[in-house]
Amino acid sequence: MASSNAPRVLVVGGGPAGSATAIALRQEVPGAHVTVVDKATFPRDKTCGDGLGPGARRVLDGLGLSELLKPFHMPMSVAISGPGGVEALARGPLMEGHDLAGYVTPRLALDDLLLTAARDAGAEVREGVSFEGATPSGDGRERVALSGGSGSGSGSGSGAGGEETFDLVVGADGAYSAVRRAIGVERPDMRHTHIAMRAYGTVTHPDKPVSDTLRFDFLEALLPVYGWVFPLPDDGANIGVGLPVSHLKRQTARHGRTLRDLFDLYVEDLERRGFSVSGVERVATHQLPHAAARTPLTAPGRAAVLVGDAAAMINPLSGEGIFYGMAAGVQLAEQLGALERSGTDWRGPGLPGALAAFEGAHRRRFARHYRECHRAQRLMRSRTWAGIATRAVAASDEAMTHVALMLFDEQSAGSRGLVRLAANSVRPLLRRGGDGGTGGGR
Repeated sequence: MASSNAPRVLVVGGGPAGSATAIALRQEVPGAHVTVVDKATFPRDKTCGDGLGPGARRVLDGLGLSELLKPFHMPMSVAISGPGGVEALARGPLMEGHDLAGYVTPRLALDDLLLTAARDAGAEVREGVSFEGATPSGDGRERVALSGGSGSGSGSGSGAGGEETFDLVVGADGAYSAVRRAIGVERPDMRHTHIAMRAYGTVTHPDKPVSDTLRFDFLEALLPVYGWVFPLPDDGANIGVGLPVSHLKRQTARHGRTLRDLFDLYVEDLERRGFSVSGVERVATHQLPHAAARTPLTAPGRAAVLVGDAAAMINPLSGEGIFYGMAAGVQLAEQLGALERSGTDWRGPGLPGALAAFEGAHRRRFARHYRECHRAQRLMRSRTWAGIATRAVAASDEAMTHVALMLFDEQSAGSRGLVRLAANSVRPLLRRGGDGGTGGGR
């Protein structure tokens, strides 16, 4: 049981970022009283592509939670298609010395397992509890207003509502974060926000191994719209489309197209390419503020920090956010744990320095990766560059591995090499007078 002087940390949000943060805090600062609140009652669904790549798998391994992934489907390949019908395929799980193995993990199941793991790690979990706001307490802590729900896990029976004071509040409450609003951090600009539509259905193909492949499609007629098919058991799949909010507004203004129209056009495109899509259900949308926004993780004078979607930690190229949110939560816990072990009190006057060190460490680790993914995403808006890039990737296992790690991990080194590969893929076309050949597609 935590002592009366133990650090009190509130994690708002019970998704992967919040649960990983709570678990890591319990491991790194074992004396801390960690409370997780979520307005939902689990299991609950979350609009997501459900893809979990090698980066996220590595975080779970580090937390001792690799066993949680065993029930989930594990595709062995990644396919990327682009203009002109070019398709690049990486057959895993090992390629060019990298383990590309990933999973498709429906959030209805994954988030419940992770929240249970946080409870098992000793965190107090309160489901059905809403974060209503926070104000500085005057002594370097936060006075937080909560409402609803009941307690469970460590400290079960404590009040779920009313006001409580915490040494640190972690906002892991998603793209529409109430914690972000409470501490005065502005929401990311819409030019750095994507919107996605996800559904579940049955997808088959007479020749292609759909059940074994994570598929990304950059639609020639609809760029910068991208689509995905992430397989589930028994020919099931998570199917979706994503695009910048600004582009959706243009599509609506010029063509009257809604996001559902673009989703349906993607399904039609799949069927033109020989896929059979049926039983589409559970259609849902979600905004994705991505990392090019460089959202602040902290606010001056506040004992609070943002992680995950609340801090726009979303890959601008793939829309993946689970890995980055969990990795940030672990980084935060490691920073506080290192201070604890050195005998330094990180609470109160010491907290701004601790949070600044965490934010700096996160920026150093991911800034280049985020920049390169954003540049790649902008290039993929162009039919010409999307075609060049896809041909270059199809011609080289090294390039395909690099792109797969950009999509699902934290790859950043070697983008100059990708440019050289792209140039190499263009030269044969120029020599043939631009006859529309597909280069080195495999």
